[in-house]
Amino acid sequence: MKNLVLLSIVAAFLFSCGQAPKNQEAKNEEPLKEAVVLSIDDLLAQASDLADKEVVVKGTVMHVCKEGGARCFLMGSGEEITIRVEAGEKIGAFTQEQMGSEVQIVGILKEVKSEAEAHNPGAEHGEATEDAETQDAHKILAENQAAAEREFFIEGIAVKEL
Repeated sequence: MKNLVLLSIVAAFLFSCGQAPKNQEAKNEEPLKEAVVLSIDDLLAQASDLADKEVVVKGTVMHVCKEGGARCFLMGSGEEITIRVEAGEKIGAFTQEQMGSEVQIVGILKEVKSEAEAHNPGAEHGEATEDAETQDAHKILAENQAAAEREFFIEGIAVKEL
């Protein structure tokens, strides 16, 4: 009788451990099913409104970085319409085998910081310790950046091949 109880406890434990990855996979796929899937063209058209928000986008992988697959580029309706996707910790890496395939990416749309912000990160905290010439240079950089086209990329959370 004791052996039967012990055996059933061990079987229940093994069964519960075997089910955890399936539940985790289902959680990873939920955002892919529920959210509105945007094309690359639509995403870039709405990018300023979607910055710093979670997005789901579908596109063709046109390039995967050879150095570890840390990023890939998705193509929209033409080769000139692309967006960079950073794999990050959740995706891990993209593979060379994914080139040319259709994928669906869940991620956070991020805007590339301006040159002025990159050169003077302390200014936002009131720690600007620059001379007048450097401040003028940063002002010119900021004005030019505002007039330039904004650039976006996606911090990847999940990927699904279609």
